[in-house]
Amino acid sequence: MAKTKKKHGEIVGKLVSRETREHVGYLYEWNTGERQNGWFGDPKTDVVIEKLEDGDDKRSEEN
Repeated sequence: MAKTKKKHGEIVGKLVSRETREHVGYLYEWNTGERQNGWFGDPKTDVVIEKLEDGDDKRSEEN
């Protein structure tokens, strides 16, 4: 069975530091259904995922 390649993804949430409430990255969902954290810097360990507000959606392409 052929494995589906990641071709496009959508941002489905914002990663926010639980302690400082700083926006530290985005949660992506790829066309494969896989979800992946996209950090602005080093990965954080204590985060919450906030739902995006209308108009905040963004797309990503993987080459």
